[in-house]
Amino acid sequence: MRVTTILLAAALVITGCSSTPEPVPAQEPGLLTVGIGEPAFGPARDRMISNALYTPLIDYDPATGKITPRAAESVTGSADQVTWTIKLRPSTYHDGAPVTANSYVDAWTKLAEQPVPVDRIEPVDQLTIRLTTKSPASYVPAFLASWRALPVRDGKELLGNGPFRLDGQWDNGKGGRLVRINPIGTKAQRIDLKVYRDLGVAFDEVKAGKLDLVVDFPGSRHHAMHQDFAARHVIWPKPTASYLEFSPEITDPAARYAIALSINRKAVTEGPLDNQFDPATRLFAPAIAPGETSGVCRACNFDAATAKTLREQAGLAGVNLTEGDPAQLKAVIDQVSANLRLPTGAGPAVVLRQLDFALDSPHELVKNLNMAAVKPFVDAAAASGDAAVQAENYRLVENEILRELPVAPLWTKHGHAVWAERVRDVTANAAHDVDLTAVTL
Repeated sequence: MRVTTILLAAALVITGCSSTPEPVPAQEPGLLTVGIGEPAFGPARDRMISNALYTPLIDYDPATGKITPRAAESVTGSADQVTWTIKLRPSTYHDGAPVTANSYVDAWTKLAEQPVPVDRIEPVDQLTIRLTTKSPASYVPAFLASWRALPVRDGKELLGNGPFRLDGQWDNGKGGRLVRINPIGTKAQRIDLKVYRDLGVAFDEVKAGKLDLVVDFPGSRHHAMHQDFAARHVIWPKPTASYLEFSPEITDPAARYAIALSINRKAVTEGPLDNQFDPATRLFAPAIAPGETSGVCRACNFDAATAKTLREQAGLAGVNLTEGDPAQLKAVIDQVSANLRLPTGAGPAVVLRQLDFALDSPHELVKNLNMAAVKPFVDAAAASGDAAVQAENYRLVENEILRELPVAPLWTKHGHAVWAERVRDVTANAAHDVDLTAVTL
């Protein structure tokens, strides 16, 4: 009798362990649920959210220079790339107010920092804007395609002119719901943006079928992204890159190359930087690069033996790494210390700069390097309306900088997303991250 009782108890335990999984809640038709982190500067400045709430003037491809009109009917630059005429399509804000040339002029004049060298911004008529720059600026289309060029109004930042409107209030700690203005076929009609403190939890909820999509989750989920979402994930470049900037005291390029070659970028991006970055392979970040590079970025490689030889050749006795994002700076210091056996508390200054590009254009990087050797190429790129001419001059800039190495590329940021089986048509790029307006269910 005792044996029978024990066996029965064991059977009950086994049965309990194989109980039915927790049921997945029924999904509301037409509703897309998206897990996000808290927008650092508010939803109106978040690329993905602002792309749903607003319609950009144009789409711009930095690799080819191609312009695709959106809220603008046309964008025309003068031959000298100084005067730009933007003709608008008629449109309204979500509260019914008309979007006019003055809407853009007011928004642009209130920008804390002008991303292009503005001389004048003026409305020609209700639907025409004239933008005049202080110097040739062929990169103006990169500005017009960015969230900085959206017609945002004070106090009404989330009342845009795009395909979705905010339904109710936005809570920065919880999120909010977006509703499509004009329903289109099987595309998502409503979007619940849910803020998570831990996006790893959101990733697990997508895997369990409780959430439709999640963006920018921790590196601890990267392996699972490839394994569990082999056909349902996307990775895209972001316009963020990190560089080492060498002080003028480090006059010998051999010393700069020694430091650059001593850093194992792959180990850093996969370790301390939590798989949120990729090792740099050229001067320009992929998100802003104009076409293909014409050479190899030798300084982007890891070669400890050559680095030591160059350090001895240059007589480099120490280096002072004191500025930069703490996690990235520590990773660089650890690499230089371990692979060069070089003291990092004293010596010539090396600064780690993380650049979040305001525009998807390489001009933003090279304009501040103040290298006489590259100025003719920078000016030629800015003065030409031909994308091929611009790209060729930026390639010459890149080759010159990688030869002298006033800055050394480290790594570039990327975004990543995974989605549930019922979700389709997920695309992403540097301009707007995941395109929520294109998702179908």
